[in-house]
This record gives sequence, structure tokens and C-alpha cells, in this order.
Amino acid sequence: MKIIYSKHFPPRPYKAIMLLKWIIVREEAKERFTAVDNNHECIHYAQEKELLYIGFYLMYVFEFLFALLYFRNWHTAYRNISFEVEAYEHQDEFNYLQHRKRFAWNRFDW
Repeated sequence: MKIIYSKHFPPRPYKAIMLLKWIIVREEAKERFTAVDNNHECIHYAQEKELLYIGFYLMYVFEFLFALLYFRNWHTAYRNISFEVEAYEHQDEFNYLQHRKRFAWNRFDW
């Protein structure tokens, strides 16, 4: 995966975003982008691949909008997206992707 730095994307307060095979890091967060952050984005890449990319983005947006209606709070909705729950739960495990089961994000719900 390639890391790309951008002045305006992703929007604040996010440091980075995984799009296809690129990790886009906000330039001002360059110094704060850690190995843990990189691992978090790599987990998203595994999720993207198993849902053939477009499925990941469709499900991500749908789940976020549903969670936003349910929680009525942007941050809470974001943190409860099953893809994010898996990525945050395992971002500190640097060997997680070596033993991760397919569709592991599917076991997280609220």
C-alpha cells in the first residue's frame, strides 16, 4: 500500500483514510501517523478486499447513516460502524492480519 499526503483530505479531525490501496494521510498529521494508525488502515484494506471494494464503501456509508439516526451523534455513529469497531479493537495487534478470519467485522454489532 502506498501512503499519500494531502493538505485537505481527509477532513478534520481524521488523520488518515484508506481508499482502495492508498492510505491518504492529512499532511498536518504526518508526524502523528503511527504504526498503529497504519495497522488500523491495513485492517480496512482487508475489509475492502473481501467485499470487493464497492461493497465495503456501500456498507460503510449505509451503516454510518443508520448509526447516525440511531445514536444522533457523529462520533458515536462513526465508532459503532462494524468495520471501525474491528479496526480499533485490533489496531495494536501487528500480527492480527496474519490470523484474521474472513468477514471478522461481521461479528461486531451494537
